[in-house]
Order: sequence, then C-alpha cells, then structure tokens
Amino acid sequence: MSTTADADSRPLRRDAARNRALLLDAAREVFAARGLEATLDEIAHKAGVGVGTAYRHFANKQDLAAAIFSDDFAQLVANAQSALEIDDPWRALVTFVEGTIAKHAQDRGLYEVMTATGSLGERPVQVDGKLETMREALVGPVSELVERAKAAGCVRADAAPSDFAAILFMMGPCYLASDAVSRPVWERYLWLLLDGLRATDRGPLPEPALDIPELDTALAAAKKH
Repeated sequence: MSTTADADSRPLRRDAARNRALLLDAAREVFAARGLEATLDEIAHKAGVGVGTAYRHFANKQDLAAAIFSDDFAQLVANAQSALEIDDPWRALVTFVEGTIAKHAQDRGLYEVMTATGSLGERPVQVDGKLETMREALVGPVSELVERAKAAGCVRADAAPSDFAAILFMMGPCYLASDAVSRPVWERYLWLLLDGLRATDRGPLPEPALDIPELDTALAAAKKH
C-alpha cells in the first residue's frame, strides 16, 4: 500500500529526471559550440534550470562531461568496428576517419576530449574516470583498419595508426577556419593529408611514427601553446 510520502515523492522524481535530461541536452549543445571551457552555469541557463538544480545532478562540470562523452567514445568504437565490415580496405579506413572528423567539426567538446586538448579546470578531461581504457578500446579496431589497408597496398608501408591520431589532432585549426568562412574547408585539408598516406613510389618518411606515449607527450606540449 502506497504511503502519502511515496505519492508526494513521485512527481519530484519525474521532475528530477526531466531536469537531468534538459541538462544533458543543453550540455551537448553548449560543449559542441564552445568546447570544454563552457561553464556549468552556462549549461544550466541554456537548460532553463537553476544553477542549484544543476549541482544537485552533477557535482561539477567534469561529471556532466563524463555523462555525455562516454557515450560518444562508445559510438566511435562501434563506428570503427562497423568500418571493418567494409570490403574495400581504403574505403573502410577513410569511412571511419572522415566520419570521425566530420563529427569533430560539429562538436568542439568531443574534439577536445578525444585529442586531449581540452581541460576542465585544473584537471585533464576524464570520461567516467576511464578515458585511457576507452582510448585503448579504440586503438584495436583503428589499428586493424590501418594494417589491413597497408597489407592491401592502399596505404604506404611506413604509415602507423598513430599517424591517424595525429591527423585528428591537426584538423583542429581547419575547423576554426571552416567556421570563419562558413564552409567546410576542413574537407580539402583532410584529403591532402589522406593522399599523403596513400601507397606511392616516394621514398620513406624521414622520421618513424610516434608511439602512443610519444603522441600523448606531443599533444600535451601542443596544448600548452
């Protein structure tokens, strides 16, 4: 038998669920447009709820970002795995890279999370405290896409999966340029980079590819500038 207290609490639970959904929707929009520098106050305002309500649902901006970007990372992994089902190795690789970069062009927050170029206050971005684990989950299928393309002679033999991670990072200024001129000029520069990785009769690259620790170090250094 329901008590009066139970009856009184049900509308509050519905309101709480509604407010949480409003905050998540607003955060996706605000982070996409402004990146991780956006504040929880801005997101609360966009959601049409009080700041106190926002803090009742999320202890800080870090928690709110984690609730959003963990799903995005899972989708990236799924996209890479789906690309492996494409028969043509070059088309499979390009499908994943193009799709990921197109998403980054529309979502500054996701770009900053994936390339570790954004931060939340004094702390680096973490996704449910498991950012490294989620990146590692992405390394497997992406590496397979690259190695399969190399084995088929579509991609130069001295290319490495980390080269594609570097490409994702380097596209950042192209998104800003695209916004400035109101057209997707990033598509041009992406293809200039991709064409440079095609198998050709050119000589070997002058430096080996970055390994994952070196890539993290390079990205951290670039972030400071």
